[in-house]
Amino acid sequence: MLSRLRAGSVVLTCALLAAVPFQPATAAAAAPAAAPAERVAATHTNPTTANASLGSVSAMPGQSGQELAVPVAPGLQPARITGSIAVTGQPTTGTIRVSAQGRTLLEAPAKGTIALDAPVSAADLTDHQLVLALEYNPAVRDVCTATQSTATLSSLSLTTQGTETAPTTVAEFLAPSVPAILIPVPAEPATDVSAAVLAASAAMAHRYPDAALKLVPPQDVDAQAAALPAGSRIITLSSTDGPASTTLGTQAGRPALTITGTGEGLRTAARALADTKSALADSATVTGMTATVPAAAGPEQTFTDLGAQSIRLAGYGTQETYLGVNQSQFGGPVSAISLQLRGTHTAIPTGGQAALSVYWNDYLLSSQTLDGDTFDLTADVPAGHIQSRNGLRLRLTALPAGGDCSGPAGLLPMELTVDTTGSKLTAQRGDSIKPGFARFPQVLGTTLPIAFDAGATAQQNTINAATLAFSLQRDNDALLDVRLTTPAALLDSSDSGLLVGATPSTADQAGAPLRLAGFRTVSSKDIEYGVGTTAPYGALEAYEHNGRNLLLLGGWAPDTADATAKAAATPGTLQASLASYIQQQPGGWSSLSRNLLVTQTTGTPVLLETNAITPQAEVTDGFRPLALWLAAAAAALILAAGTRVLLRRKHRRTARAHADALEQAAADTAHGQ
Repeated sequence: MLSRLRAGSVVLTCALLAAVPFQPATAAAAAPAAAPAERVAATHTNPTTANASLGSVSAMPGQSGQELAVPVAPGLQPARITGSIAVTGQPTTGTIRVSAQGRTLLEAPAKGTIALDAPVSAADLTDHQLVLALEYNPAVRDVCTATQSTATLSSLSLTTQGTETAPTTVAEFLAPSVPAILIPVPAEPATDVSAAVLAASAAMAHRYPDAALKLVPPQDVDAQAAALPAGSRIITLSSTDGPASTTLGTQAGRPALTITGTGEGLRTAARALADTKSALADSATVTGMTATVPAAAGPEQTFTDLGAQSIRLAGYGTQETYLGVNQSQFGGPVSAISLQLRGTHTAIPTGGQAALSVYWNDYLLSSQTLDGDTFDLTADVPAGHIQSRNGLRLRLTALPAGGDCSGPAGLLPMELTVDTTGSKLTAQRGDSIKPGFARFPQVLGTTLPIAFDAGATAQQNTINAATLAFSLQRDNDALLDVRLTTPAALLDSSDSGLLVGATPSTADQAGAPLRLAGFRTVSSKDIEYGVGTTAPYGALEAYEHNGRNLLLLGGWAPDTADATAKAAATPGTLQASLASYIQQQPGGWSSLSRNLLVTQTTGTPVLLETNAITPQAEVTDGFRPLALWLAAAAAALILAAGTRVLLRRKHRRTARAHADALEQAAADTAHGQ
């Protein structure tokens, strides 16, 4: 994974105080305080039962070992590593090898799916990390042929032994890697506590994008903490008078951090958790912890800005490198991108050939034959190929004189180096994606306003909004300034944002495509059963309204629904299942096609397009007066037409009778003569 830029600044004032148990001063702090720091028992050592990702790594045939670091909490010893290796594409005859510290953990033929299950020990660690190297070694190194196969190591699980050592400072609490974060949310959180929970969730997503987040009521902390993997953290936010303070301790057998304060000070102290300068917090209690939100990135980004410190391709045959490019790295949505690629390469030997090809999302953007010793390539990315997440792939294809890629002794090497500071992508502001989930998070820029409505409790709204903020921040390059506002203020502004706990009336005011009322889909295959008069549901909508993009989370349950069913699946609980579903998507928001996500009392959430919804009853009722007027007008027209027909018939009968009388009179006259 490419390194992510962590912009921002932090101001810390370290109070050299002993860590003491914190006693909440207000009723809003319903969660128990953390106890002083001590050695923490590793009560849970198997990450497979926790919702935490250890990542994945891929290798192509002939590549040097591709590495993946699995963190091991201080005090624990690794015992066994398990996982799965999938060989995809057109497999190349050869072997798959996994090693740690040069010791082979697995070596197997390169085909199908390979199970990794190997014992490991402390001798395999590198600075509290188990660094796994994946190699795909072909039996014959035909480097002139482009590889069409890939081996991917994933689904990793590390079993550990021993006792986890608790951190003794705030800086140690914010370890280089954390598998999961647990945040208690009081039953009736104060507004500043909710705002701080939102800020802390986004901050931890920015710092630990691969971690899992759980937000639970205080009474569930012990049970949830027991199921978390070793190295997990608990963060408690509490509203109290006085300056913001951050105190280290333990809770439920886990390292815990309690952040206290009030108003904006509490929120900024929570946001400061994102800043890597927190290493300055070298005591168990820190006061005045704060952070500023960085300015939005500009439309021009060098390769260095995008995370590529150096790019070098060397060797004959086919060599490739990949650079991930997200729209959020440009500070907002973009509609067009131009590439300028510069660098140098070794001289092409007489009779040799070399070409540089550039791919954007597997679309061949440009290709250039190399000569001399420099290259300067420009190209425009077609608008239809710009997604939320994109990939720029550089491919060097080189062939020496005579065509023998393995080469005779003394063959001059082939090497290409990209100037990562001189190479850049220049974007134009605009939208390249139709309204829907895939527009997020880039449409937010650096600000995420969140509004709570009355369609769920304050606790439910806080948990759901924090879960969604976590997933949005995880996909956003820059730290988001998460702010709590009101529905009226959000709808009156021009900012894109998030509205949770939406009521039917607020959804109507917000112009939501799906009104929070009963509906049915056009196609019965879209959902398990049609949502009608007795089926509660939750809905997450992504749409454009008045020139800005909104995410609206709400739900509906009919008044006539069964009381037991309503208690088991209220709109609030259904909204929570949608927020959790979004967080669990491995591809993030860009993997969510369409613009509507609906969940029912049974089954998994379903993605729909709003045009798949048949007209709702409330919408039909809204047109009823017009329909009555139209019916009355039609009846009047029919009556007028009928009257005209009757009058015409009467006129014809009268005319016919008159004509008959004249004819009879003429006949009588002729007969009399």
